[in-house]
Amino acid sequence: MLFAAAERGDLPQLEELCRMHRTAIVDEFPAWQTVPEELRADAAKLQRYATGLITVARVFAERLGDDRLMQRLGGGGDNPLAKWDGELQAASEEMEQLRYADAGRRLERVLDETNALRGSGADQLRPITLGFLGECMFQEGNADAALPFYELALEAVRAIGDASGIAAYLDSLYEVSRYLGRGEAAARYALELATLMTMAGRHADAARLQKRAALAKAGEPKNRVIATLEDGSSLELDEVVAFGGRIRFSFQRDRISLRRASALVEEGEKLGAAGQLEAALVKFREAAQLDPQFAHARYQEGFTLCVLRRYEESVAAYTATEALAPGWFHCRADLWVAKQLAAGKIDHATFEVLRELEDGAGTPEAKLALADGAIAKAPHVPGLYLERARQLARVGRPDDARAALRDGLALEPDLDIRTRLLVQLAILTEDKAERTKLFEEAVRVDGNLVASATARLALRQG
Repeated sequence: MLFAAAERGDLPQLEELCRMHRTAIVDEFPAWQTVPEELRADAAKLQRYATGLITVARVFAERLGDDRLMQRLGGGGDNPLAKWDGELQAASEEMEQLRYADAGRRLERVLDETNALRGSGADQLRPITLGFLGECMFQEGNADAALPFYELALEAVRAIGDASGIAAYLDSLYEVSRYLGRGEAAARYALELATLMTMAGRHADAARLQKRAALAKAGEPKNRVIATLEDGSSLELDEVVAFGGRIRFSFQRDRISLRRASALVEEGEKLGAAGQLEAALVKFREAAQLDPQFAHARYQEGFTLCVLRRYEESVAAYTATEALAPGWFHCRADLWVAKQLAAGKIDHATFEVLRELEDGAGTPEAKLALADGAIAKAPHVPGLYLERARQLARVGRPDDARAALRDGLALEPDLDIRTRLLVQLAILTEDKAERTKLFEEAVRVDGNLVASATARLALRQG
C-alpha cells in the first residue's frame, strides 16, 4: 500500500499510512532495504521499489519530522542524502519568503556538490532540485533560463516513473511557455498533461487542459473574462450554457504574474491606501521592472500618477496597461479621464468626484447630490451620468435612471463607459425588444469586458 501510494503520487494517502503504521514501518525498514530477489533482474521494477523507499523516507522526514529513515538510506550521521534533503527544505523556506535569488544560489551549489551521487535517493532528490532551481529563475524574471531546468526535471521524473512529478513539471513548462508567448509549446505540454489526467480518471481536469491547449495553439487572448459558478468551477464564457444562481466574472490573462511582483503591488496598494503615494509608486514601478508583462502594476501606477496630478505619465501607464491586457478592469475609461486631465478638459476635482462615486462609501442620496453637482460643472463627462443613474436606481427612480443613461450615451462615451451604459440601461428597461437590442450592442462594443460578458450571458438566457 505504501509503495502503491508512492507510485501514483498520492502523498496525502502515503502520509496517512505512515502515521498509522509508523512504528511498524520504522521496525521493518532495514529489511526493506534489501531488495527482494525477484525484483533485481527487472530494472523498471527495481526503480519503482527504490523510488518507493526514498518517498516513504521523505514523508517521514518532511511530514512526520523523523529523519531516521533518510539516515538509514545514507548509512550514517554524515548521510549526504539527509544533507541534500535539508538543503532542499532550506531552499523551500527561502522560496516561500520570496527570496528566490538566495534559494537559487543555494540550489546551484547543491547541484554541484551532489553531481556525483547515484542511487535511488539521488534519483528522487535531483529532479526536485532542478525544479526548484527552475522556479527560482522563473520567479526572478528569467523564464528563458528556467526552461532547461524544468525540462531536465521532467526527464528525471520520467526515468523513475514519478507520476505526480511528471504532472507538476508539465504544468510548470506549460506556464513558462505561456509566459514567453510560445503557444505551440504550451499547447504540447497541456495536451500531455491532459492525457495523464484522462489515464487517472480525472476527465473534467483533462477537458479543461484540452481547452487550454486549444487556446494556446490558436493564440491565447492577452486578456479575457471567465465565469466562476457557485460550485467553484471556472468556465470559458462559451462553455456557460444553462446556469442558476450567481456568477462571478474574473480576468484571465495569457500568462501568470510573478509572485514577487505581485507582492510588490500588494505593498504598493497598502502604501497608497495609507496616503503614501510616492512610496506606493516606487513599489508599482519595481514590480513592473521585475515583471514587464504584469499589467496590474502599470494599472496601479497609472491611477497613482493621476492622484498625484502627473497626468501625462498617467496616460503612458494606462496606455501600457491596455497594450499588455486590453480591457483590464476600467483601464479604457481611466485612460480617457487621464487624457482629459492632461488636456485640461476636466479638472482634478471632477476626477476626485468620479473616484468617490465609484468607490466611496456614501449613501445613495449623498452620491446622487455629488453626481448632480459634478454634472453641472462638467456636463461632457459620460462617466458621471453612469454613476448618477446607479444612484437613481438605488433610490427607486428608474425612469430618471434610464434618462441619465440615455444622456450619457448621447455624449459618445469611450468604449468602456459605453458598454456599461448599454448594459445598465438594458437591465433597467421594461421593453424586452429594446433590452435585447441593448445587450447585443454591448456585446459588439465589447469595451468593458465584464459588462460585455454580462450581456452575452443575458442574451443566452433569453
